[in-house]
Amino acid sequence: MNVVLPEVDGVISADDIAASARHLLDLQTPSGMIPWWPGGHCDPWNHVETAMALDVAGHHSAARRAYDWLADIQAADGSWHNYYLPDGDRDNTVEEAKYDTNVCAYIATGAVHHVRCAPEDVRLTTARDMWPMVRTALDWVLAQRRDDGLVLWAVTDDDRPWDYALLTGTASIQHSLRSGAALAAEYT
Repeated sequence: MNVVLPEVDGVISADDIAASARHLLDLQTPSGMIPWWPGGHCDPWNHVETAMALDVAGHHSAARRAYDWLADIQAADGSWHNYYLPDGDRDNTVEEAKYDTNVCAYIATGAVHHVRCAPEDVRLTTARDMWPMVRTALDWVLAQRRDDGLVLWAVTDDDRPWDYALLTGTASIQHSLRSGAALAAEYT
């Protein structure tokens, strides 16, 4: 791999980034899931973060496998449950069934990052491959809005919305909506 790894003097070295990436690669299951620890759970938001870290470290194929896992387990309505456990197959065993809106929206942020980190000759194909997953996720998130436009934080597994929103979650959703719009404008 001929990738120049980033570093911040006095904060994190290229060797630290390479070691972190090796750890993430060791955690990744054959399905593409990246649990928090060996045999541990995985949530889609942190999973996207780890995929982005793999892209930064130049491991684009592993990052793509991570996104492909999300596409494989995405519900038809565009959502994901909050936590999943590895099961040795598709790794889609649900540990916590609620749905966080900001977690479901975050795929758009990860997709834009993944596309922009991809080699120039595959960016368009990568974006077009990822767009259906991003679009359905954002459609689901937007369907969770109140009449005043606020997206509530979470929905129970029996489709009852929680009655409040979080500032951090709302900010993340806004960023993800902008990311989804950028992906659509640039590549679809």
